[in-house]
Amino acid sequence: MDHTYLHDRDSFCDNKSNYDVVNVGFGPAGIALACVQEDAKENNSSPQDIKMLHLEKSDDTVWHGELLLSGTDINHSVFRDLVTPRNPRSRFSFAMYLKDKNRMFDFGLLSRPASRHEWSDYIRWVSSQVDKNTLFSTPAKEILPVVEGGELHGLKVVTEHDTYLTKNIVLSSGSQPHIPDKFLPYLGERVFHTSHFLSCLKRFGEALPARWLVLGSGQSASESVIELLKRREDITLHSVHRSPGFRLTQLGHFPNRVFSPEHVDYFHQLDNVSRRKFLEWSNATNYAGIDPDESQTLFSFVYEDRICGRERLLIRPYSEVVDVRQSDNGYKITLADIFSGKEEIIEVDVIVLATGYQQARIPALLTQLQPWLAQDQDGGLLIERNYRVALRETKGVNIYVNGLSERSHGISDSQSFSLMALRAEKIMKSLPGSREEN
Repeated sequence: MDHTYLHDRDSFCDNKSNYDVVNVGFGPAGIALACVQEDAKENNSSPQDIKMLHLEKSDDTVWHGELLLSGTDINHSVFRDLVTPRNPRSRFSFAMYLKDKNRMFDFGLLSRPASRHEWSDYIRWVSSQVDKNTLFSTPAKEILPVVEGGELHGLKVVTEHDTYLTKNIVLSSGSQPHIPDKFLPYLGERVFHTSHFLSCLKRFGEALPARWLVLGSGQSASESVIELLKRREDITLHSVHRSPGFRLTQLGHFPNRVFSPEHVDYFHQLDNVSRRKFLEWSNATNYAGIDPDESQTLFSFVYEDRICGRERLLIRPYSEVVDVRQSDNGYKITLADIFSGKEEIIEVDVIVLATGYQQARIPALLTQLQPWLAQDQDGGLLIERNYRVALRETKGVNIYVNGLSERSHGISDSQSFSLMALRAEKIMKSLPGSREEN
């Protein structure tokens, strides 16, 4: 491996490109981190003096911009915003956003969750107040080690135009779209993940294709299906599921306590085998499930179409895609019944992959640092309760994961807002230089 050596340690203090902390990613998790520091400045408390740089690959902070669909809403309490679980008095709360927008009383009359558009606007509203140390349109290309005598003394964060030196990295870059291997050769304008949904639909313009396949059973799958059915009256849409079809998210009060801090403490002390079992049990609270109103809407589409003598939404239960081939007229998809093995070939114009997101055992940005990364028995990062990555042979270097530790901290560390504020606080307080850390 080609390591970078830095012989003058004092350059960490002298160079203007040096920072106490470099945070990669300025989506909700990164913004929550910045809010901790801004609140500390107002309260004259630690860690206000930490010199932190935020790098964000996008040019703005639109939240789930590819799925900002009409009629969609968030599926968590507005009290689980960027700050309230940590500091209900923070000026960055959703309540303060409503007050600033003069919508407090009208929102109270809605008797429903915040819409996805409104929640995205809230995220943008907070970002605009805390982003002065953020470089947008600046993805981190790689993180390189600074080594002396085999020890890790620092980190170089490389972007397209600059390199930044630091001893502390926070990865707030989020999970990556999961693309099943069968579809990788065909990715493009007609085979795409829901993370590109609206952009791909926009490219079709008025010529929206007639034959679609949507793979998946979760929230993004249901919302994509509903949007497509609204856009074309004569569409034929195959909705493919390994299960009986769209299922409701686990809505029980007690099962959803899995998103509490106490459950993170419990989960983190389990061994790897027990953690896997726990994640399998708790998946129903966050994955492969939809809200009751969406289930009602989808079933109503099927029912009303029967009254009209047509069939637009074809639910394909107990099915999996076993083969994908490009044809002159689109894509030939071989579906197999997971119980009987019976196969059927359908032909579609467009394939939408509502296949969720995944967290790599070793994030790609840490590839060059693997000699210093302690790993668990599954080959993943060893992550401490305060979200610090366990390292070997280091000299004052720290790496934290901010939203990339589902395997070590449980399902609340996926794409959930539930513990985002508290996680940001725990990371900031454990950073070197914080009075709480000392």
